[in-house]
Amino acid sequence: EEERGHALQFIEFANKRNIPIKLQGLDVPTSTWESPEDVWRDILELERANTSSLLKVAEAANQCQDYAVLAFLNPFHMEQVNAESTISTIIAKVADENKTPGLLRQLDHELGLEAGQEAGIN
Repeated sequence: EEERGHALQFIEFANKRNIPIKLQGLDVPTSTWESPEDVWRDILELERANTSSLLKVAEAANQCQDYAVLAFLNPFHMEQVNAESTISTIIAKVADENKTPGLLRQLDHELGLEAGQEAGIN
C-alpha cells in the first residue's frame, strides 16, 4: 500500500507539471526463499533498485536544472536511506538467529510494534 501511495504521488506531481507518464509492467517478484534471511536480502535488493531509479531521475532533473523535481524527490531519497538502513539491521539480526534461538520471534514482535506505531495503533 505504501508503494502504491508513492506511485500516486509521482503521478500527481507529473500531472501538475504536465510531465508525460509512461507506465510499464513490473516483473513478478520472487515468492519462494530458502530462509528468512534470503527474504530480507531480496527486500534490500528491491530497495536498492528503487534508490538507483530515484538517483537516475534526480540526475536527469539536475541536468535539466529542474529544481522542482529535485525538491519533490528529496523526501523519497531520505526514505530510501532509512529503509536500506533498517533492512540492513534486520538482516544482521536474522543472520544472528543461529546464535540466538528465538531472535526471529523477538524481531517479529519489534516489527509488529513499529508497524502499529506507523499506523497510529497503540
